[in-house]
Amino acid sequence: MLRRIPSFSRFRLLHHMMGTFSHSLFIHSPSSSLSFSKHCHCSTNTDDTESHSNGTQLLISMRNLCWSGKLKNIDEALDLFQGMARMKPLPSVKDFTLLLGAIVRLKHYTTAISLVKHMFSSLGIEADTITLNIVINCLCRLKLVAFGFSVLGTMFKLGLEPTVMTLTTLINGLCVQGNVAQAVGLADHMEKMWYPLDVYTYGVLINGLCKTGDTLAAVGWLRKMEERNWKPNVVVYSTIMDGLCKDGLVSEALNLCSEMNGKGVRPNLVTYACLIQGLCNFGRWKEAGSLLDEMMKMGMRPDLQMLNILVDAFCKEGKVMQAKSVIGFMILTGEGPDVFTYNSLIHIYCLQNKMNEAMRVFHLMVSRGRLPDIVVFTSLIHGWCKDKNINKAMHLLEEMSKMGFVPDVATWTTLIGGFCQAGRPLAAKELFLNMHKYGQVPNLQTCAVILDGLCKENLLSEAVSLAKAMEKSNLDLNIVIYSILLDGMCSAGKLNAAWELFSSLPGKGLQINVYIYTIMIKGLCKQGSLDKAEDLLINMEENGCLPNNCTYNVFVQGLLTKKEIARLKSLYALILLYLMYEGGPQKIQRWIMEVGYHYTGKTNSQLNFLWGQLDGFLIKQ
Repeated sequence: MLRRIPSFSRFRLLHHMMGTFSHSLFIHSPSSSLSFSKHCHCSTNTDDTESHSNGTQLLISMRNLCWSGKLKNIDEALDLFQGMARMKPLPSVKDFTLLLGAIVRLKHYTTAISLVKHMFSSLGIEADTITLNIVINCLCRLKLVAFGFSVLGTMFKLGLEPTVMTLTTLINGLCVQGNVAQAVGLADHMEKMWYPLDVYTYGVLINGLCKTGDTLAAVGWLRKMEERNWKPNVVVYSTIMDGLCKDGLVSEALNLCSEMNGKGVRPNLVTYACLIQGLCNFGRWKEAGSLLDEMMKMGMRPDLQMLNILVDAFCKEGKVMQAKSVIGFMILTGEGPDVFTYNSLIHIYCLQNKMNEAMRVFHLMVSRGRLPDIVVFTSLIHGWCKDKNINKAMHLLEEMSKMGFVPDVATWTTLIGGFCQAGRPLAAKELFLNMHKYGQVPNLQTCAVILDGLCKENLLSEAVSLAKAMEKSNLDLNIVIYSILLDGMCSAGKLNAAWELFSSLPGKGLQINVYIYTIMIKGLCKQGSLDKAEDLLINMEENGCLPNNCTYNVFVQGLLTKKEIARLKSLYALILLYLMYEGGPQKIQRWIMEVGYHYTGKTNSQLNFLWGQLDGFLIKQ
């Protein structure tokens, strides 16, 4: 018998809090237009009738296949559903939901929704909470969470009470879509309406929070879970440890692991993998080795994923020999290597400018039947571009296309940067303009690379015209793009154009930062407009943008160049106080040495003056 809700008011807040739709799933869901016949291939021929004449045997077969997990084929599942639909009397809803669950595990979500619709509309089966939970689960997995809430509204209208699993499924859907704040809000409402969160609900929330980088909030939900006498499992603990490691809080992750062990929950392979990766990322190799030994003593053998973590970590640290040792262990144990392994090795060789070694690994990879992916090709293209061997980079691009790979934005950006580094910015510009022919739209990084390349080769007019074309194409240019143009204009002595662009930035909705101010002050000092530079220095402070070490350094160098000793004296007290606040006497000394390094005058009188100011300042401290 269906469980009915005695009062709708208890669920009114839940019903409306997420902005649910007023109509049922079957009016709005994109799955509703799918006909049963399209998915089930139903027929009424005699052979099918005879093959499923024994209804009892059919149900026994269906149950065994679903319970054992041996139902792997969607056509077989649909044949079973077809046979069940023709039985008289119809099997129970429980049998139908058992089969639907197996179809969901096969990831045929739209098919499952269509079958549920057929059950309700054609077979006359009355909707229940379990069946509608299946529909909600399918919609959430299809990232149609809003329609899932529509089904929740349908449950209310039918007088059915949602279960904790119903709401947990919706929470998981929200987390997958990145709406973690709404997921947390729904969980809070569940508690207020006396829906007790279970281990799975807490696990879903903690996983969602960790994936969005809010690990501290995840720890808070872990403690709340413990307060309510729920015992976190190894999955919950491992999720938080992984989040802590990614946040750089490796010691805290190790402490949580010790806490977990103390509560009788044993770490698994995933636990060790995230901890070892965290330790490797921070160069704590000895502790990582100890954890690996501990894991193996517990009878756990490192899998390919963990070995890849070690290879990648060694490569990032430049420890190629150690990485090769791990790859040797992989081969001995039959665990790999795979594309990720080879890419880690190729990437480090490219960074070290050992392109012959990188290509040797590439050919070895292909000879062993491991097809390279777009990441491998991009790494190699970047390596050849860095080596300024554009011909080999373009050859790889051709090979990439022959293998059916479409260069993505990262690949194009790498090539454009390579052409710029090789002193061929106009060829880079042609690549930039031809990206759309290959279905790729440049991103802001691509724009920054080409504009920077043009400016550095003194092709300012080309850069400015290209930037204007970018604006007209509705690219949302950011402050980084305009800082490149301003730097190019100032370097080329185009101060009027630079000032005009600088003044227009607020009108474009951009906040002028300290880097932009510093570029302008440097340009004005280079032109000898020290009064304007000083005015801008004062204005930036008044506008709430405080100068930094680089800003002061640029202005002081301008004063030194013009031998403006009197003005220097009035400025040094402010600079020294700033530097003392930022980093103490050591930072002041470093700064003065830097000014002395950049100063190219004929005498050292100004530098001696600086040391005198420093000594006087330190004595007062």
